[in-house]
Amino acid sequence: MIVSFDDDLAGEATRVANRLHGLLTQIHPSLERVLGPRFQHPAVLMLLERFESAAQIPNAGRRQLVTLLPPKAPRMAEQRVEDIFAALDEQTVTVPGTETAALIVSSRASSLAHRCP
Repeated sequence: MIVSFDDDLAGEATRVANRLHGLLTQIHPSLERVLGPRFQHPAVLMLLERFESAAQIPNAGRRQLVTLLPPKAPRMAEQRVEDIFAALDEQTVTVPGTETAALIVSSRASSLAHRCP
């Protein structure tokens, strides 16, 4: 019974991560390329939870992100922040429905953060 429950949790985490990949690919593909391979990392999940929309990240600024990420990602914080800002600079088009999708991204990231140890 416990093994079955564990399998269910793993399947649900995979489903949520795949949904996140899909949403970010639709609304911000360059950001998905940077964050996608690391979706289950606590720092990435915290970032997606905290900043619902990619448009909110530049408003926070590099300095705030570099101070925000180290508790969850001490070795990758500075490089990841640079990668994120480079990805944000790549996209010049705002996809219709981005703000609505951003709410879903935040919700899914929160859900995944609570499923991953």
